[in-house]
Amino acid sequence: MTDFLKNDKKIDPRVRKTKRAIRSALKTLLTKKDLDEITVKEISEVAEINRKTFYNHYDDMYHLVEEIEDEMVDVFTEALNQFDFSNLDDSHEFFHQIHYIFDNKTSLRTHLKTLGFRTSVVQKVTTAMKKSLMDILSNKLDLDKNVLAISIEYWAAGTIAVFERWYRDDINLEVEQIIDTLENLSYHGFLGFIMPEI
Repeated sequence: MTDFLKNDKKIDPRVRKTKRAIRSALKTLLTKKDLDEITVKEISEVAEINRKTFYNHYDDMYHLVEEIEDEMVDVFTEALNQFDFSNLDDSHEFFHQIHYIFDNKTSLRTHLKTLGFRTSVVQKVTTAMKKSLMDILSNKLDLDKNVLAISIEYWAAGTIAVFERWYRDDINLEVEQIIDTLENLSYHGFLGFIMPEI
């Protein structure tokens, strides 16, 4: 679980220390049981704080997870917006960048494997990607905005779904195979991808 708090200078150091202890406790407990089985009492004991301190920061366990995921999405969006979209032909590099952001900057792979289906982060990341691409590409391409929005909806949802399946199910494919598949689907579509094999 990536420590997003360390770069947030707006947080009081005492609050940062407490939240870091709470998140560390969550991470420890998730190695032993599912999120639904973890209680605030257990979090508090492992973090060595009292329950009142936990509730000073969070309404419940899901509020804690939601805060972590919202920070992941913020980091993802910031990193995506730094990508150079001037060369739209280089989709290979773009997919590599997406993988790098997921694996290194947001630890999405670890998050999915830890929480399984008990997370809305994939939907949040997909929404963030669609918004970023729409903001960037609408100023670069002379396309009808509705057509562009539909195209981005289709492409972003499919791209994120591929990475999600790969991470969550431990599919035995190398990153280059995943990226080659995404490139083929992006350029030729599903039917163009499978028709040569039929």
